[in-house]
Amino acid sequence: MVKLKILLLTSEYPPYLRGGVGSFSYELSRGLARAGNEVIVVTRGNGPDRLINVDNTKIYYLMSPDLPPRDLWFYFVRIRDFKRVTEIEKPDIIHDASGALNYSPWLSKFAPTVLTIHGSPTLDVIRLSLGGEDRFRFILFNTSHTLPSRLIDFVSRPIFSRIVFVSRYALWSSLNKIRGEVMRSRLRKISRVVYNGVDVKKLRDIASKVVCDDYTIAFISRLMEYKGVRWLIKAFRRVVKELPRAKLHIVGNGPLYGDARELVARLGLDNNVVLHGSLPRSNALKILAGSKILVHPSLVEGFGIVIAEAYAMGKPVITHRSGYAYELVGETGAGLMINTLDEEEFSNAIINLLTDNNLYKKLSQRALEVSERFSVEEMVKGYLSVYRELV
Repeated sequence: MVKLKILLLTSEYPPYLRGGVGSFSYELSRGLARAGNEVIVVTRGNGPDRLINVDNTKIYYLMSPDLPPRDLWFYFVRIRDFKRVTEIEKPDIIHDASGALNYSPWLSKFAPTVLTIHGSPTLDVIRLSLGGEDRFRFILFNTSHTLPSRLIDFVSRPIFSRIVFVSRYALWSSLNKIRGEVMRSRLRKISRVVYNGVDVKKLRDIASKVVCDDYTIAFISRLMEYKGVRWLIKAFRRVVKELPRAKLHIVGNGPLYGDARELVARLGLDNNVVLHGSLPRSNALKILAGSKILVHPSLVEGFGIVIAEAYAMGKPVITHRSGYAYELVGETGAGLMINTLDEEEFSNAIINLLTDNNLYKKLSQRALEVSERFSVEEMVKGYLSVYRELV
């Protein structure tokens, strides 16, 4: 089979990770390279410009201000270098993993372009409706990111050959937002769904080396209002009354970190809740491996990479009953979907999963069975299929 030369544009890549885009870009580039393809990654760097060659992958780290909004600075400061690298490398495919082509639309003239959509427009509605600081942050982010790209639209627009959504839910919610049938039909024709993938073998190896605590649960996410950390802490107070040994590990940083710490203290949960803040991914995965279950009370997600990581380790998941959860949890049968806004229902679900061994074994086994569906190998197959439609 013909091997491809793929240029991957991403605002995040190890070691400079802040979210799921960096993990996605890393796993995809490694998987594509292992399959024999030539991969060129163009990403943001915090130090001087450098080019690294690793395992059939070229990584261009381009220095960009380490100030928010980091991705926007990167897109504008290094705009000429995107073109320079593209002209040097002459890729068969340009894959935009983080919206760079909205600011450099002329790159789409060099090769067929693929865009990955990681989120769902439903998130915008929810963040606005929740109000408070998160509403302000959303408005600020939306204004800073959409206004420049709209101005650039007057000069040139990117031509996306394919748009890949990370779940059917993300595709459905995006189509649902478009009012015109002509535009909706066009988007549907060029859209595909490819689930994000994780390194299943590596994750199982991590889990095999860590002792799991039967009364420990993990929450791994950025601490924002819609992610549900406040509801989790309040529900966990009920869990501790029933199970005094229960321990909750909260991994992540964000606007609600201070509020979460104060809530833990006010509810008298200092001995049962550990707020780790932001941790290296390897450390976060060890905490997940040592926990019995993962709680993921987010109101909306495009995918939820940590859910796939939990499945690879055989960890059942408790999620909020929402669109993404129906696809990742309801269809797989590897966890529980509940109303996480209901303290009693949330706490009962945690208690049941910690104490009902038969239920736990059933869901844990199912998690292991479905984990291959969310493997790097399956993700790479999906993207290679998309690329080959265009080449």
